[in-house]
Amino acid sequence: MADDMLTLFPLMLERVGILIIVAFILSRMKSFRQVIHNERGVAAKVTIIAIFGAFGIISNYTGVEIGHGMVTSQDWLTDVDTAGAIANTRIMGVVIGGLLGGPMIGIGVGFIAGLHRLSLGGFTAVACAVSTIFAGVVTGFLSKRFKIEESGSTWKAVIMGILMECLQMGIILLLAKPFDEALNLVKLIAFPMIAINGFGTLLFLLIIQDIFHEQERTRALQTHKALYIANQTLPFFRQGLNKESCTKAAEIILKWTGADAIAITNQQQVLAHVGAASDHHLPSG
Repeated sequence: MADDMLTLFPLMLERVGILIIVAFILSRMKSFRQVIHNERGVAAKVTIIAIFGAFGIISNYTGVEIGHGMVTSQDWLTDVDTAGAIANTRIMGVVIGGLLGGPMIGIGVGFIAGLHRLSLGGFTAVACAVSTIFAGVVTGFLSKRFKIEESGSTWKAVIMGILMECLQMGIILLLAKPFDEALNLVKLIAFPMIAINGFGTLLFLLIIQDIFHEQERTRALQTHKALYIANQTLPFFRQGLNKESCTKAAEIILKWTGADAIAITNQQQVLAHVGAASDHHLPSG
């Protein structure tokens, strides 16, 4: 038992590494960042459900098959022996999805990952499906009191992931038959799955938080730039809205904004136009 547990640790670490790599690649994609920032929209919610549901499916397929208290298969799993079970990282994606997006996303991700696990079979299939769906429901509703972008939320999410994994072990003992096999399985997989899923949840959350923090940094830089431009153009605007002062101010704004063209008007006539099309947008003031 102890030897199999030691064998399971690096295998589980390898599996969680796959999901973290995928999550990191997604975090570099502008489209994924936009979805995370706008998760309240229906289209964004559906996209997040699909993404985190896919994480659950990948976790099921890349799980380690366990049979009679021993590691029996490390291959890509498309079905599980009737007396077998899977050690995997499925709960991690469900927890993050639920905490990130709320009840709708938590339930959706839980059902996708749970029903897919049920389809693979094994004597723990029902127990794992039930625990996965329940984890999605619980974390989804708890998200209302949980702000995933806050720095203090990191360890709360890790604890939540650990608790959901512990809950899964309890449901396996409660529902999986025969009980002796379920007990032997839990003795083997409980510690590796709880530890590795907690560690994976930590890394996954740090990636998600980096997306929010980068948006905050971008806003801070934009605010700083706006104040700098205002400070640079103020002396010219104090001279009054005339062709010379407005042209100088427009040149400064063009330089620091990277826009194609800058025009300043008084709602009746063009006072200054610099950049693209300046040859036929001539100041009339």
